[in-house]
Amino acid sequence: MQRPPPEAWDTSNWLVISPHLDDAVFSCGRLLAAAPGAIVVTVFAGIPPDDVAAPPWDEAAGFASANAAMQARRAEDLTALGMLGAEPLWLPFLDRQYVEGNTAQAIATALGAVVDQYPQRRVLSPLGLFHSDHALVFDAVWTMLHERTHALVGAAGAAGEDTEPESGMTDLARWWFYEDMPYRRLSGLVGARIAAWRAQGYTAGRVEPVPAETADGADAECAARKVRAMEAYESQLRLLAPEALIELNTSESYWQLQWSPVSR
Repeated sequence: MQRPPPEAWDTSNWLVISPHLDDAVFSCGRLLAAAPGAIVVTVFAGIPPDDVAAPPWDEAAGFASANAAMQARRAEDLTALGMLGAEPLWLPFLDRQYVEGNTAQAIATALGAVVDQYPQRRVLSPLGLFHSDHALVFDAVWTMLHERTHALVGAAGAAGEDTEPESGMTDLARWWFYEDMPYRRLSGLVGARIAAWRAQGYTAGRVEPVPAETADGADAECAARKVRAMEAYESQLRLLAPEALIELNTSESYWQLQWSPVSR
């Protein structure tokens, strides 16, 4: 018999994990507008050395060097998050266009140290769709979640259990996931993630994280604030295709997991 886990975290203040300097606002901007006080942890926020040439994406955005691009993007992030009442926390990892070799375990260790600083906050992570940096961040979060909850199908099976394991389910309820915009528009990606979870012994359900007292009558204002915040990422918006820009202005979607052992 499944039981809902006890509420142990603040439901209005969030710790949002963002792969790049824009992803949290693009994917969760309405939530951030509705729940001021969030901390946005950007994984790939490191600044390359001065001598790193601008890769094609940065060059297309008008930057002469990778260093200049990341300095500008940090400034954009400060402006955007300030509009939403959120606080940036930048990790030093360089994204894949600058360096190869980042590992999920290294990122998991760094994120774990941040998560431990804010034990009463819910954690909101990307589904990790399409982009290799997004997938790597998801893998890191999944590694960390498993290490902390021990809510694994394999662990339960090894113990001969058919029901929800007691250990770690409170922690599991702490972790929420958001659909990565604009990549979620690509056919089949969200469904593939949900199917992978199901194969590992979890059911995923859509959830509405905006506090009820905020959602009533305020959604239009939150959407407008998100648009203004997104405009701060000028260097990125100019490179996006029209269909991606349209996607950024659609409704956000969030997921939460429950333990649901797979029949063998």
